[in-house]
Amino acid sequence: RDQPRSRGLGDVYKRQEVRKMKRIGKKLMYMALSLFVIFQVYLFIRFYWIVSCFIPTYSMAPTLLGGDYIIVSMQIPGRRIMNSDSGRLLVHRLKGQREVQRNDVVVFNFPYAEDKEKMIISMNTFYCKRCVGVPGDTCRWCEATGMREVYLPKIGDVLRIDSCNYEHYYKCIEYETGKKMSLKMGQVYLEDSLLESFRFNHKYYFMRGDNFNHSYDSRGWGILPDDFILGVGQMIWFSKDEVTNRISWNRIFRRIE
Repeated sequence: RDQPRSRGLGDVYKRQEVRKMKRIGKKLMYMALSLFVIFQVYLFIRFYWIVSCFIPTYSMAPTLLGGDYIIVSMQIPGRRIMNSDSGRLLVHRLKGQREVQRNDVVVFNFPYAEDKEKMIISMNTFYCKRCVGVPGDTCRWCEATGMREVYLPKIGDVLRIDSCNYEHYYKCIEYETGKKMSLKMGQVYLEDSLLESFRFNHKYYFMRGDNFNHSYDSRGWGILPDDFILGVGQMIWFSKDEVTNRISWNRIFRRIE
């Protein structure tokens, strides 16, 4: 009779290797799937909820120091959607948790990063300051020439525009209309038309650094339209001392107030 052939050790090892490779393949597949899901969650959070920003200066000291990394909520006042129309950038904002409030620490596009005489939303330069004035407020501050003040327009506010407040509002009106303003012989013109009053279509804020003696803010460059606001700072998630290059453990996970 024919005797059954016994399996050699080589066959056994081959089968073990095949099973091992299948197990490794399944693990790699599960890892890849998990990483994909994590990446999708990250993208969702990144584009809809929060963003991380680096603080390079001490203009917000002692609240924020150079070397801090902060989490910024885009749900306050709501995520922006930007579209272009005839060369102009239009900003639509989705409904958020709430409006920007007085004392919020706000991250925003610096309006004059690309042109000192014209407001442009530049994605290359962001500032972080404290909101000390909201729409409807009148903000006052001292300069070498004396006391200055500015009213912060609300949507729908109609203000008289004259030679006294021209410097406060002309860049805002140019941003809203896309037209050039000028002051001639004490009279204000929007292109070739005499302008005596203007109805504002945006909300305006006054931003100031906590280290106010060493901060370039609304006292120097003017009031901020709502379109430029990215979000409100919530927490320091990482910090490194810029002098010693050591991690500042005592600042990590500190809430921004």
